[in-house]
Amino acid sequence: SESNRQKWIWKQYSLGANIICNKIPGLAPRQRALCQSRPDAIIIIGEGAQLGINECQFQFRYGRWNCSALGERTVFGQELRVGSREAAFTYAITAAGVAHAVTAACSQGNLSQCGCDREKQGYHDQEEGWKWGGCSADVKYGVEFSRRFVDAREIKKNARRLMNLHNNEAGRKVIPIVPSLSYQA
Repeated sequence: SESNRQKWIWKQYSLGANIICNKIPGLAPRQRALCQSRPDAIIIIGEGAQLGINECQFQFRYGRWNCSALGERTVFGQELRVGSREAAFTYAITAAGVAHAVTAACSQGNLSQCGCDREKQGYHDQEEGWKWGGCSADVKYGVEFSRRFVDAREIKKNARRLMNLHNNEAGRKVIPIVPSLSYQA
């Protein structure tokens, strides 16, 4: 029957999600749960983290510290050991990169459960003429998804956690003003 077929498909999907999510080292429990419920987003999250790292490397390309030692560990579990300006920037730019990548993927139709920002629909006004009616980026969704995933690694209740959460949020605040994180290749 159709119901049994749907259950079988869901079982296969869940099994695949478990395999993918269990192979990613360093995920916090809440990150792993989000991965299992949304495995389509993990690739996008990784791309966003890489976007943030690339931007970090571009911004500090002439500096003594140039982000070259960073990897996806900044999003997938491990934290930078020393609280410093560099660590603060890394947390902020990585959270921003994830929010940007998720927002872009939603607008392009590459993620399930999200799409265009429905609050910004186009219309035709007799006096002003046609107004934009395409797919506006749903920045709120991208920021919220970044908050749920990136902040999930902050599980210890201490001052460092508060600092990291603050830096993550600072990075996400630039997303509505900067339409695109860009870097020079």
